[in-house]
Amino acid sequence: MNITRIFNSRGAGWKQAIIDVLTAARGSVGPWSGAAARPRSRQLRPALVMGLLLLPTILSTVYYGGIATDRYASDARFLLRTGGKAVGMGGGLGAFLQMIGIARSQDDAHAVREFLTSRDAVRQLQDRLPVARMFGGADVDFLSRYPSILFNSSQEGLHRYLQNRLAVSVNPTNGIETLRVEAFHPEDAKAIAMTLLELGEELVNRLNERIRQDAVRVAEREVAVARERQVTTQIALTAFRNRELMLDPSSNALIVVQLIDRLYSQLAETRTGIAEMQAGSQRSPQLAGLQTRAAALEEQIAHERRRIASTSDGLAEKIAEYERLDLDHDFATRALVTALASLEIARAEARRQQLFLVRVVEPGLADEAREPRRLQTIFTVFGLNLVAVGMAWLIFSGLRQHVAYRGD
Repeated sequence: MNITRIFNSRGAGWKQAIIDVLTAARGSVGPWSGAAARPRSRQLRPALVMGLLLLPTILSTVYYGGIATDRYASDARFLLRTGGKAVGMGGGLGAFLQMIGIARSQDDAHAVREFLTSRDAVRQLQDRLPVARMFGGADVDFLSRYPSILFNSSQEGLHRYLQNRLAVSVNPTNGIETLRVEAFHPEDAKAIAMTLLELGEELVNRLNERIRQDAVRVAEREVAVARERQVTTQIALTAFRNRELMLDPSSNALIVVQLIDRLYSQLAETRTGIAEMQAGSQRSPQLAGLQTRAAALEEQIAHERRRIASTSDGLAEKIAEYERLDLDHDFATRALVTALASLEIARAEARRQQLFLVRVVEPGLADEAREPRRLQTIFTVFGLNLVAVGMAWLIFSGLRQHVAYRGD
């Protein structure tokens, strides 16, 4: 059958075209093709077929069995705690730390964990250790070393490479963080783990400084505002006193009231004398003097009353203005005292809420390589290889049966 004619035939779809091709090839190609193809199929060696099918297993066996370089791991464990109020924790070391007032800090622990695997940590690690030389020795195999065909020599390439060589995990029960570093020499793994712990402690110190600044900054701002308000009200109060030439209008008003009381007493006495003289001796020369005195007292009383009740510059208005200024000054002074107390509390709280990175387990020097797990990896690849071969065989068998059915 002409294959080109099949694919170019009008109305034939891709699926039908493939089936027709396989049907046409049934008589000349493949292990089911018939007598003409049987000699060729018999010449295929089963070992070659199995070798091709199990090529991933063979390659992994060769690599992990004789090429892959041993990797040594160094583990360190630490806790991030704050000296604030204790929160719910597990038993053991966490309970003991609660008893001495060192509580767990979840958010900051996440920050430290993210930092240890970040690009900033890799860059700072490069400044302190020859990281590229540690992972790029001549004794390291071509796939595991840095740089390699998988990881270039850029900063991004180094960061991606180190993601496979270090990990930070947390125990959710007690909050213990575990830092694991793998290297091709135990001394290098320990040095990298120690340096990362130092970088983590420096980050905690920066967080402490930020906590202190954030806790005190708001309180200091409130103190500055309260102090400025207190100074402003004091200036306004002083300006009022200088303008009115009196320290306290209320005291002046009291003096005026007392003066009016005395004037009323004198007026009462004078009117009493006038009444007595009018009753006994209306022609007495003292009567005119008493009447003149009474008129003068009434005028003085009216004048003093106008001083108090005047709407323009009376003492009542001055007292109201003075009391408002004095009340503002009193409120400003109280606000300043409260702000100063809050500042002291904030400073004490900042000292009490300080973070601590507690080293539970120091990085160790491994005497035996943990990675790669050769047998486990080989058997894993072998199992996946068998699954893939089985799936391919099922697909191939189904397709062959379908073509044979269509051919019949």
